[in-house]
Amino acid sequence: MKDFFNKYKGISIRNFFNLVLNQGINVLVALILTPYLFRTLGEEKYGLVSLALTVVLLFGMVVNYGFNLNIPKKLALIQNDLKAKEELINDVVSTRLIFSLALAFILFISINYAGLFPGYGAILLFSLVQLFNDAVYPLFILQGFDRLSWIAKANALAKITYLVSVILIVNSTAQAYWVNFLLGSTGLMVHFILIVLVYRVEGMTFRFAQISKVKFWIRENFQFFSSTVASYLSINGGFILLKSFVSESELGFFALAQRVAILLRMIPIFLAQSILQIATRLYTNNKNEFEQYLNRAYKNGVALTLVVAVFLAFSSSWVVRILAGEYIPLSANLMRILGFVPFIGMLNVKNVIHILIREQKRVLAKASWYTAIITCLFAAVGSAYWGSYGLAFALLLTESFSFWIHKILLNKVLDDRPTML
Repeated sequence: MKDFFNKYKGISIRNFFNLVLNQGINVLVALILTPYLFRTLGEEKYGLVSLALTVVLLFGMVVNYGFNLNIPKKLALIQNDLKAKEELINDVVSTRLIFSLALAFILFISINYAGLFPGYGAILLFSLVQLFNDAVYPLFILQGFDRLSWIAKANALAKITYLVSVILIVNSTAQAYWVNFLLGSTGLMVHFILIVLVYRVEGMTFRFAQISKVKFWIRENFQFFSSTVASYLSINGGFILLKSFVSESELGFFALAQRVAILLRMIPIFLAQSILQIATRLYTNNKNEFEQYLNRAYKNGVALTLVVAVFLAFSSSWVVRILAGEYIPLSANLMRILGFVPFIGMLNVKNVIHILIREQKRVLAKASWYTAIITCLFAAVGSAYWGSYGLAFALLLTESFSFWIHKILLNKVLDDRPTML
């Protein structure tokens, strides 16, 4: 038993370390770029750039279509079957490419001819390249093959290229539209090279999937897609709503605090991604060992996010000075509140793992949408009456609701299972 845990603990730690390293590069780039962009663009343009990125990433959820939730698990089980994994990966990549092209066209028409997204349409238009980056991003492949170090290295290259490009090109508020364009284009370049490399190393050949297969995956993954959109709205929907209730300056101050919170909110996601493949194999072979493995990872994750939240509560003033180049009381106070979002989010990891390994797509979609609806309601009310403070507390409250919603719906499914005699 000890050898068993040492083996899988090593794989989990390696996966988690690679994901943390991946995010560590994002944090490092954010520490350099955020103060530069905040001073160069001003709080108003900085807020609009963040808003445009939030919107295009929401449409990116359609491109991803929930494949990151179930395809890595499937690839982990067919990794040694060349034909099966080639067909599966081609199906996913083809579907993503179709979605990215269709959405880019729809948004182009909406911005230029329908007059949607007033005030930041030009910035959003240049952000559309991010959709094509999402289409070729091979995280789901490398996650299924336990090669997350490849993603960490590619992300480092993409983000360093992005950092240098922004500093060289963006020198005034008039160049704000380049920020998201450079983020998407550098990512697209690096990730396209990476996915080509993956195909060559695995001996696979890309063939565009038949339309019938694309239709199959649209139906098959709809519940997972629905849950990812709802989850994204739960995290970022409030920020989109906030624009209707506060000034662009306050929107920029909130974006500064949220930037840190979003980076830290990835910790629970990283934990789930790093243990999902192993948890799937254990659940299939030995459920007792699966529960022990999951409980260990869960307790470590809760402890880590609690420490991070407490540390940020005491250091937010210092963090704001680094990011903004000056002390902004509103951003510092918001950061203290939002720092506890990852901790509460971590409480839900065990529920999500149980849902995913049991293929309970309907439960996940239902729980995610209940949470999203509550988030939007609380965010709208909080933003309307208390501005950015109201939104910050709304996000904390809805993370708590999310935990109980997932737990209750999961327990209901488990209680309804027929007893095997």
